[in-house]
Amino acid sequence: EAFEMLPGRGVAAIAEGTAVLAGNLELLAEHGISTSKEIVDSAQRHLEQGQTVTYVAANGEAIGYIALADAEREDSGAMIDRLKALNVQPILLTGDNPNAANALAARLHIDQVHANCLPEDKLKAIAECQSAHESVCMIGDGVNDAPALKSADVGIAMGGIGSDIAVDAGGIALVNDDVRELAHLVALSRRMMRTIKLNMTFSMALNFVAIVLAMIGTLNPVVGALVHNAGSVVVIINSALLLKWGDR
Repeated sequence: EAFEMLPGRGVAAIAEGTAVLAGNLELLAEHGISTSKEIVDSAQRHLEQGQTVTYVAANGEAIGYIALADAEREDSGAMIDRLKALNVQPILLTGDNPNAANALAARLHIDQVHANCLPEDKLKAIAECQSAHESVCMIGDGVNDAPALKSADVGIAMGGIGSDIAVDAGGIALVNDDVRELAHLVALSRRMMRTIKLNMTFSMALNFVAIVLAMIGTLNPVVGALVHNAGSVVVIINSALLLKWGDR
């Protein structure tokens, strides 16, 4: 009958007249609900295996937990390796417990891990990187990721499985959720910036030379117009090469 998402804590709902809480221990503690030693000890075995535990309470009483294990995409590890080859440093920001976060990071070849992250913790981690004059690209799909997606230099949201809030907060949306495109996106962006700088340098140098030649009388107006238009054609052709490069 009712539902509320509690960022960084879990969810609260009323189902068939029963008040249900599902989230971490902090959520239950905030509502004055104590968890039995039996539940905590049982859940600890799953935590040690790198799983995430969601505790469940009904009508003010802890009744159990749900153990979840992250299943990374088959191509995620290769994508991370490609990003590293492009001198991009991957960092995992997750609300999962340290065991689950470290187990996932090991499988994906990620060296830096921040576990038990609330939305504000993700913002702080991004701010620290930016204060070190590092450009930050944040990739996420959940409500908890929306503030971080907005504060990063570039925010990339998963368009298919991501929440509407995350998609709105991100500057780029991967419509097909294909993470393999991330490394290609970085490489293409860098190639595009090099092309822009090259085009600007060529255009300014050509115009400067043409102006000097015109001032000393070597270049007449007709030839000057031809040189100007020829330079524009060269810039357009050089930019068009990006289309062919992007198809690789």
